[in-house]
Amino acid sequence: MGKRGLVARERGGGVTVTLTDAGRRTVAAVHPGLEAAVRRHFTDRLSAVEIEALSSLLRRL
Repeated sequence: MGKRGLVARERGGGVTVTLTDAGRRTVAAVHPGLEAAVRRHFTDRLSAVEIEALSSLLRRL
């Protein structure tokens, strides 16, 4: 995915991999509605505080 420009990697205390705009377009083309489904079933069920706590925890892993 990195060679195709679909993700960007950042090195720090670990490695952070983020979808690029091209990666998001590819995911949307392959699986329409995925982003909405993730929001509906996961993110929308969490408060801003819970999302930050989860994000912090996942960065440590």
